[in-house]
Amino acid sequence: MATAQNEMRCAELRRDPASPVDSAAAATGHAIPALRASGLKVRYRNGAVGIEDVSLTVNPGQIVALFGPNGAGKTTTVRAISGFLRTEGTKIVNGRVEIFGKDVTAAEPHETYAAGVATVPERRKVFSSLTVDDNLVALGALPGRGQRKAAYDRVYDLFPILAERRGQLAGRLSGGQQQMLAIARSLMRQPRVLIIDEMTLGLHHSLHEPLFVAVRQIAAQGPSVVIVDESTGFALKVADYCYLLGAGQVRDSGPAEKFRNNDLLAVGYVEGD
Repeated sequence: MATAQNEMRCAELRRDPASPVDSAAAATGHAIPALRASGLKVRYRNGAVGIEDVSLTVNPGQIVALFGPNGAGKTTTVRAISGFLRTEGTKIVNGRVEIFGKDVTAAEPHETYAAGVATVPERRKVFSSLTVDDNLVALGALPGRGQRKAAYDRVYDLFPILAERRGQLAGRLSGGQQQMLAIARSLMRQPRVLIIDEMTLGLHHSLHEPLFVAVRQIAAQGPSVVIVDESTGFALKVADYCYLLGAGQVRDSGPAEKFRNNDLLAVGYVEGD
């Protein structure tokens, strides 16, 4: 568990992160957003509209939370950003997605991955027949023994329980440990944008806080993080900025402070049902 001092330091790092900028951005003193989605409209294979008009911006090192009721368009939004909708015959019919200024609107998952986006899908997808160690490199081995060891060290420092079980089959881990493994695997190639969909879904409440503390530590190390999660209390503690979705559109947005200790989220959930 992070100490109060460490948590304060993490918050400071998120507000002033070291981030990549291009020459034009450097000249104006503004960093390029890590992720920018503008006016996204998604249509499913059957013609139904998944999201109607979603725009969001995630700055380098920032944690952004997406909230909204079931069916609001949260998962559709993150799958559109990561390119996974294309594998389902669903497509973006309007709008644009950029990763550090690069257009990835029509990109497939391996192309968004190459651009620096890593996605942790809901339901803790791990390779149950592989060990923890083997899961971490199952999606592509890191070049060089030294680089692989450094990557292992980073994720095992983040999740020490996985280090203790590195030779254990992933299918024998608890649900919480499998979620840690899914997140750890996504970090192995040092993504610039990490998307975590329904991180605490189906997990015991006692596991929520440790996972959100880990998210805070991840963002403090550089990556931008986008979270979709029903555990709004913890999400609001770690998020810098929030978007409230309803019926496939952004209903409200602002700094996390705007949504704390008020009824905006509650109203948003009721309206979306």
